[in-house]
Order: sequence, then structure tokens, then C-alpha cells
Amino acid sequence: MRLLQVKNYLQAKKLDAIVLFNKDPNFKYFVGSDFEHGIMLITKKNNLLFLSQLYRPRIKDFRVVQWKDFKKDFKAFIKKQKIKRVGIDNQNLLVRQKNFLRNHFKTRDASKFLEDLRQNKTKEEINRIKKACRITDKIFKSIINNFKFKTEADIVKYIKIKALELGAEIAFEPIIANAKNAVVAHHKPSSKLRKGFLIIDFGIKYKGYMSDMTRTVYVGKPSKKEKELYEKIKDIQEKCIEKVKIGLRAGKLYDYSLKLFDKDKKYFVHGLGHGIGVEIHEKPNLSLKSKDVLTKGSVFTIEPGYYNKKIGIGIRIEDDIYLGNNKEVLTESTKKLICVKLK
Repeated sequence: MRLLQVKNYLQAKKLDAIVLFNKDPNFKYFVGSDFEHGIMLITKKNNLLFLSQLYRPRIKDFRVVQWKDFKKDFKAFIKKQKIKRVGIDNQNLLVRQKNFLRNHFKTRDASKFLEDLRQNKTKEEINRIKKACRITDKIFKSIINNFKFKTEADIVKYIKIKALELGAEIAFEPIIANAKNAVVAHHKPSSKLRKGFLIIDFGIKYKGYMSDMTRTVYVGKPSKKEKELYEKIKDIQEKCIEKVKIGLRAGKLYDYSLKLFDKDKKYFVHGLGHGIGVEIHEKPNLSLKSKDVLTKGSVFTIEPGYYNKKIGIGIRIEDDIYLGNNKEVLTESTKKLICVKLK
């Protein structure tokens, strides 16, 4: 993924390599896999994986170098490759990893470059995210068509099973929040289902790439006031999506959402959205003070929410948006208020 841009960056910044440890999201971004005790080094000429002898992977565009005695072999390896000045992902490093790198190299923080690189997705990345979104839509439809659940936890279990059946896995622990629980943005599912709004927030990981969708349905029959509140949040979400365009500052879009909330803005307690990719939260960050810009090739969520503890009502609606030559809503599940009955 975008290795040429990395090499241009190395040339411009007069660096010998970018060095990444396993578990770093950028490590997974470049190779699509993870290895215990793995180190990646992208130099101006070579793309290298320094791994233990437990692993013999074949990774496109990368050469694997194996070690027996880590300290001895690593020192000899970097000497042979003439690596002295390196770019590091400072925000994803442990303290001991930072110390290790500083003991071997002169370091420069390259985290912003790596974040920006990942914001603009390739065609293959978009295809994987789209597939994750299609699976998400399919699972949501199945939840509604087979609504025999007794508890919030039952829905979580169902999502996990369906994801595996469809050849994927969950991107994060699903957030299922019913009635008064829905006023907590990140409620942990534990209660029996009862009358009221039911927030269903989950995502799918497909070949390393994530989706993230939220739909709010109603258990039982909503009142006129509840229907009006739901329609207001739905209208805000759709107007924010309409406002999306290349070059728009993310913070400005958040400000626009607050204007739409008007007197209810105090019940909107989180950001308007976030980028998605190999992580469930990436650049751009659509929050109040964000200076991020919506760029061509970015994928992000739009998810206004309403959380009123006084009346015990929580509502959130979230879609994944791809900003390419045209704006595209990747999650296609209906946003018409669905009412379900308890069996």
C-alpha cells in the first residue's frame, strides 16, 4: 500500500527508513498481517520484515529477514542496511519501544505522515470496506427479520455468530442499548429488552478493514413525541451527509450539526464521526476542535446522537461515507423507524 509515497517521504526528510513494530496499525496496513516480535523497515530501496524463525510468510513487495539471536542479529542487520536515521510512529509506540529505537537510531516522528497516508484509501481498500458494509447490512436485516431476542446480550451474541457465518469478524464489541440504557453512548449490553428505543451499533472487519453502523429501532409502539425526536435525529444525520464535500474542514461540519440540533445540542455528547479503515477510529476526526479536512479517498462515519437522561431517551444513527469522485453512503440499511415486538 503506497510504498512509493513512503520512499518519497524518506527522500524528502533525509531518512534511511520508516521503522514499525508489530501491533502498530501501520504495520498491519502495509502487510495485512501481524507477527509476534515483528519489526518492519521500509528503506529507500527495500521493504523488509525482521522476524523470528517461527514465521516464514510470503508478503508481496516485502523480503523476510529472520533472526536467531535478536540483539546480535538486529545490530548486524541495520549495520548492513546502513540504517541510521529513521521515521517512527511515535503515538503508537510503547515507552520501551521508543527507548529501543533511540538506542539504535536517530529518530523523527512520522506519525502524521502515516495518518495522512492512510486517510486516502486505495481502490482495494475501498472494496474491502464496501464488503464489510454489505455484511453489516445483511446482519442488521437478519436481526430485524428474526427478532426473538430477550436481552441486549442476545443481540450481541447473534451478531458475532452471523459475522463468522458470513466469513468475517466483528470490528469491535457491539453496543446494544435499550430504553434508559440508550442514554449512555457506550453502554455495555446486560439488560432485558423492554419498551423503548433500541440502539444497535456494530461493525464488521473484512480482510483487515472495518465498517461501523448504528441503527435505532423501537421496541413496542412509540409515542408521537418519540417519533418526532427520531425524525429530528434522522434529518440532522441526512443533512450532515448532504453537506459533506472534498475540502470541508471536519470541525466546520460538526459546528453545522450543532446548529441543526438547536436547543437540543446539549444532548449531543460526542463527535459527529470518525475515519475508518484498518482501525475503527482513524483520521479524519469529526469533532468540535478538529482541524482535519475531508479529502478525496477518505471514508468516515456520520453519527449524530441524542442522549436525554431526564426523559430516558437515547437515539443514534450512523452511516459510513466514502468521499470519492462522488459521495457514496456505503451502509444501506433503512433509516425508517422500525418497530419490533417482544416475543
